[in-house]
Amino acid sequence: MRIEGQGAETGLRVFPGAERGATSDASPAMPTDRAELSIAGGGFDAALPGRAGKVSPYIIMPPSGKKEKVTREQLQNDLAKKGNFNVAFKDEIPLLGGITATLDDKARAALQGMGYRLISDETVRFILPQPSEKQRQATHFDDESPVEEPAPGAIMRPQLEEPRFQSPLTQKYTGRGVTIAVVDTGIYPHPDFNVPNNRILAFKDFVNGRTIPYDDNGHGTHVAGDAAGNGFMSNGLYRGPAPDANLVGVKVLNQNGGGRTSDILKGINWVVENRERYNIRVMNLSLGNHATSDPENDPIFKAVERAVEVGITVVTAAGNEGPDKNSISSPGDNPLVITVGAVDDNNTPDPSDDRIPDFSSRGPTLVGVPKPDLVAPGEAIIGPNAPVTPTEQQAKKYDQINQTLQWLRGMDDNSLRQVPNETLRLVGLTDDTIEKIKSSPMSARMEIERLIQATDRLPLIETSYVGAPGTSMATPIVSGIIAEMLEANPRLTPAQVKQILKSTANPLPRYGINTQGAGMINPHDAINRSLQERAEGYQASIYDYVPESKATV
Repeated sequence: MRIEGQGAETGLRVFPGAERGATSDASPAMPTDRAELSIAGGGFDAALPGRAGKVSPYIIMPPSGKKEKVTREQLQNDLAKKGNFNVAFKDEIPLLGGITATLDDKARAALQGMGYRLISDETVRFILPQPSEKQRQATHFDDESPVEEPAPGAIMRPQLEEPRFQSPLTQKYTGRGVTIAVVDTGIYPHPDFNVPNNRILAFKDFVNGRTIPYDDNGHGTHVAGDAAGNGFMSNGLYRGPAPDANLVGVKVLNQNGGGRTSDILKGINWVVENRERYNIRVMNLSLGNHATSDPENDPIFKAVERAVEVGITVVTAAGNEGPDKNSISSPGDNPLVITVGAVDDNNTPDPSDDRIPDFSSRGPTLVGVPKPDLVAPGEAIIGPNAPVTPTEQQAKKYDQINQTLQWLRGMDDNSLRQVPNETLRLVGLTDDTIEKIKSSPMSARMEIERLIQATDRLPLIETSYVGAPGTSMATPIVSGIIAEMLEANPRLTPAQVKQILKSTANPLPRYGINTQGAGMINPHDAINRSLQERAEGYQASIYDYVPESKATV
């Protein structure tokens, strides 16, 4: 799995990110979260007499069809019958009945021979790849040939003039009393979260074990702001849909957006176990990995399912691998979660200029489930900045490149041709881009305009905010809207929330279900429908959700 926000392919060379710098230990104090995950062990303990040999990390799951959880005692006994192995057990994962361990190849083979399911637990990138800006954007419609649009840059993207989705109902319902868990790279205590009061109720760090909120990547902070920032540093302009919602930060990914599957599972497990303590009603997962054709053996796929079964609405990113079909990321391929694709709203409330960007992943899933469920704004989204992070460093570099492009734009054709290639390379332009600029005046102008628009998507605004595109940004916008709905009607189940969102969405012309799902999210109508169902006393049927009493946690 990978996380959005790093390494855009825009015809520019992205410079290396900043090294880890000072984090948020000096930030305003907050209540320390003392609710511990119910796991066995606090470190690796030698389970059996080991022998020399290379070991690798795994998650050991029960055999298919078995409901009994895996215990270290059981594994010790089973392996003892087979011989002597180099193995050590670590943490139980109650949500799935599994356990983490390091195993040598002989132990791995023995456990698999006994029917246990083993999932590799190496550190991999879970932040979705950042969208690439193609030289000529093509609008792809389901089952139709691409329809090319004019190259970007002829008409520059308008500036956002007011917060998105303004209406009487969205101004009245602001997520008050509802908590959103952001399972990501962490959360920096930005003023948009803690002024005039601190809304970060808890912070749990499964990467470095710290207790004070911080974010050494920047992705999680942006995501949290897209859902529930109050726009304090922008006079309310860059606020999320739920500016009064509470937040819980769950850090499962490192500075580079990498993480172990087991840490993500423990993060989801922690959210489930602490849902009542913090009134966590929504869990945002703006992360993903390549889906498989066997989702039943995908532990994160199963974990989000368990979270939905106990009453948490889980919102996931579709991914940034479009326009190819079958490109939905896991766990967005789970039918029970709300999977969000991206729409470019051109920073205007006018739906006539909305389009689905090529990067937004398309369905169906590899097992034929139509996805995404709906789309939300996910292009040039401005969110809170976490200082001294790769996200901030990237924004600074793109700002520098943008300024250089503006300088090149002002040159006459002859002067533009004579700019040394090495100068253009130093400011971050690739050889392919330089060749286009030097080939002809018309080509140069088109390429410069395209790159200006591409870098305009990733600004750094007075050190307080950064811009980012992707379904990672669209997902928390939906999470914030769900918080508004739950404030209006706290009795809604995850199934009801999903049904309301899909039934009130506005379909975009010419796009099919596997590109846009039900369509563009409509917060006003979704809140209104939530209020209607509260007044009518609507109760979900047994087919809408699994009662908590039947869920295994």
